[in-house]
Amino acid sequence: MGDIVITDYNPEWAQLYEAEAERIRLALGELCLSIHHFGSTAVPGLPAKPKIDILAVVLSLSSLPIPLLLVESYENRGEVIPSGRYFSKKQPTIHLHIFEEGNPLIQRNLLFRDWLRTHESDRNAYAILKRELACIHTDGMSYCKAKSDFIEKILAQALG
Repeated sequence: MGDIVITDYNPEWAQLYEAEAERIRLALGELCLSIHHFGSTAVPGLPAKPKIDILAVVLSLSSLPIPLLLVESYENRGEVIPSGRYFSKKQPTIHLHIFEEGNPLIQRNLLFRDWLRTHESDRNAYAILKRELACIHTDGMSYCKAKSDFIEKILAQALG
C-alpha cells in the first residue's frame, strides 16, 4: 500500500479554509487581490488527502511579506511550482500557493475545482482514481503526476 492517505470528504475543511484565509489576507495585506480554496478539499463530497490547499493571488511575488507569513507559522518552500510560490503550515496541514496576477495556473486550478463541483460523474471517477493511485504511490509528487492525464482531460472539456 502507498503512503498517500485519502479520507472521506469532511465538511470542516471549508471552515478550516475560511479561518486560515482570513489570517493570510491580514498577512498579505493590500498585496492580496483574491484568495481561494481549491484542490480536492474544496469539492464537497470528494475524498481527499486532508490538506487544505489555498490559492492566493498577489500583485507581485517580489513584494511578498515573507516575514509576516513566517509569523503565521508558514514555512517558505520557495518556487516549487513554475511561476508560483509555495508555503506550508505544519498544524493544521495547510498548503498555501501564491501566484502573481495573470498566471494561467490560477484559472486552471479554479476551473478544475468548479468542474468537479458541478459534474458528479467526473467527481466520482476522480475519487476512484485518487483512491487507486494512493494505493500504489509512495510520495506526493508521483501521485500528483499520475493524476495529470485525468486533470488535463477535464480541463479540455471545461474549456470546450
